[in-house]
Amino acid sequence: MSVTAIVPLKALMLSKQRLAPDLSAGERRALMRLLFAGVLRACRDADAVGQVIAVVGDDEGFNLARAIGITALREPGGGLNAAIDFATAQLPPGAASLVIVADLPDVTVADVDAVVAAGRHDPGVVVAATHDGGTGALLRQPAAIIPPAFGAASAAAHLTAAQRAGVRAALIRLPGLAHDIDAVADLSSYAVTTTTGAHARDL
Repeated sequence: MSVTAIVPLKALMLSKQRLAPDLSAGERRALMRLLFAGVLRACRDADAVGQVIAVVGDDEGFNLARAIGITALREPGGGLNAAIDFATAQLPPGAASLVIVADLPDVTVADVDAVVAAGRHDPGVVVAATHDGGTGALLRQPAAIIPPAFGAASAAAHLTAAQRAGVRAALIRLPGLAHDIDAVADLSSYAVTTTTGAHARDL
């Protein structure tokens, strides 16, 4: 099964505001560029992914995605889930999608392929949960079978939506998809470096 990966990203200068007490605006921007690029490359290089669409909030994100060889769309506004809906609407009827969040420092090609491999049923939903109950990746086949519900406790919300839709759902946990960067405490687990080569934070 070949799927379309969707990677949403808000404007880079607006990303990771919760890190503002410890990282400057420039450091947060560089960190998000690094994370976003890593997720795009993992999706691009995965055997199970036929194409990748980045839905971005500014020209910088648009140009970064294009430089990596990724199709980029400007988000319509309205937040993360609205951006995912916008990208989903561009897909052919019946196509499968894999939404992956942009702030995963450890995601690998193997992680991406593993989520798709877990979705052996059609129609169906696979939720790769983050450590805090969020969703690192969401496989939907077809892509509009449930609406995206990214945010707090989204793993449970996606599973509930699948149950209501009467389709099979699987919850999986993969290290590369389980840890995102939402707070300063998350940085302590990773040797994250900025695109300038300097550590985003000395920990």
